[in-house]
Amino acid sequence: MDALPLASVCHDVPFNNYDADLCAELQDTWNKTKLSHIDSPSEVFNMYFKNYTCDPFTPRSQPCELGNSVSYVIDVRSAEDVRAGINFAKEHNIRLVIKNTGHDYAGKSTGKGGLSLWTHNLNSTQFIPTYESSYYSGPAIKLGAGVQGFEAYAAANATGHRIVGGVCPTVGIAGGFSLGGGHSILSNNHGMGSDNVLEWEVVTMDGRHLVASPEQNSDLYWALSGSGPGAFAVVLSMTARLHVDGIIGGATLAFDDSKVGNDEFWDAIGSFHELLPPFVDAGNSFLYTLTNHAFYCFAATMPGADLDQANSLIKPFLDDLADRGIDYQYSPRVSRNFQEHFSAHLGDSPEGLVDFATFSGSRIIPRQMVTDQTKNRVITELLRNASLVDGYSPMPCEALNVKWQSHPDNAVHPAWRDALLFCVTSGHWDPTASPAEMARRQDFAVNVMQPMLDRATPGGGVYLNEANYKQHNWQEEMYGSNYPRLLQIKNKYDPESLLYVNAGVGSESWFEDTDGRLCRAEENQPSVLDFSQFIL
Repeated sequence: MDALPLASVCHDVPFNNYDADLCAELQDTWNKTKLSHIDSPSEVFNMYFKNYTCDPFTPRSQPCELGNSVSYVIDVRSAEDVRAGINFAKEHNIRLVIKNTGHDYAGKSTGKGGLSLWTHNLNSTQFIPTYESSYYSGPAIKLGAGVQGFEAYAAANATGHRIVGGVCPTVGIAGGFSLGGGHSILSNNHGMGSDNVLEWEVVTMDGRHLVASPEQNSDLYWALSGSGPGAFAVVLSMTARLHVDGIIGGATLAFDDSKVGNDEFWDAIGSFHELLPPFVDAGNSFLYTLTNHAFYCFAATMPGADLDQANSLIKPFLDDLADRGIDYQYSPRVSRNFQEHFSAHLGDSPEGLVDFATFSGSRIIPRQMVTDQTKNRVITELLRNASLVDGYSPMPCEALNVKWQSHPDNAVHPAWRDALLFCVTSGHWDPTASPAEMARRQDFAVNVMQPMLDRATPGGGVYLNEANYKQHNWQEEMYGSNYPRLLQIKNKYDPESLLYVNAGVGSESWFEDTDGRLCRAEENQPSVLDFSQFIL
């Protein structure tokens, strides 16, 4: 099928698709995580990669162009569809792209002039009461690559279980979340998303339809489980562990500097972090945001805790605030199951609470940076400085302990295993700003904001699913010590490097020219041609 930009309804040419009502509706939802983008065969949610080429806010008379988008899409329903796409791309020297939901900070699920394998409609779920292997025996679920978080949560809930998934309910559980590691409010209890994967069903670049598990094609299983989407094979489905559901204690907590000075407020933030280890080591998590003047925990997650137990777990934090004379707003609750807890704290599905972030960056912060008092002061000052940056959202952070041993070895960044905090920086797209201004903001994100985080947290890392696509030293920061082995496996399963994604394993073999076309790094001329030269 042709790639048709959503914003074509706001322009007369070349698609002759103008509709004033639909355009107004699109303008209203353009910067939000709405299903219109996710259900589109070719759109991605990060506006930076659309590059104003077909935008609902540009003049109606301006032509709607594909720009950085793919040109054609295969609606994948089977392994044979994937093989057909791979063979066509090889035969005609075409850029090959994989898109699931397009919930993509780094532009990995698009590519100018390319052919996209759209896996969004591989959305079947299969409950497996007892999955048997040499490394796991218990309940599991097989998810098609297109199954989104809210669908997986509902399917697990229907059988009395919970599954590890992301904060945004529209993220593809198998399509990208678990491939990239996958942090969750359940990770302190059940591990990362990748830790829960039992097997992958894939099509490799030579057309083989394989299962990758710790028992067969184990090197591919290792690589897929944590190194990110789009680099090794096309995923059709994932089989993952399920966990018996039950009550979850939850809470919200807010305080600010309105009754105390800003220095006292940030001292309280440092103390809050010092109190975290016993809390997270018991399997609980905090998800919170920081501004220069306010703290808001919108999801404390305490699996198995009743109301008294939840209050007891939170009490050390409240006592510390009281001792400092800081007023706070605290609201505990108990949910009957994970799905109820998720809806109460993270919003109704499928929309959830997460809006678009364009200039994303992140940092996995080692535990020792918080438990050491001197280093904790450095972290506190780092977060304080980051909160002062104009044009950035409140900084979301998660308190965690994912040093979870009950899983096969995988390619999750080793920094996760020693982390206590994970924080994200998010600069938002301004549809009224000029392209030059947005380019300046991207430059600031990658050359000022992210290096500030990196330098202050030695031994940490960057979460590749929430990273800036221009991250400096990306092999080390996104993959750590796993990268050399990952590159060897990439060369085994994709020796022609047919699969390319920004900052993905093996992507140093390519560069994008000024027209957005892929060129071999050792050549001066493009080796992947613009798809518009071919007629299907």
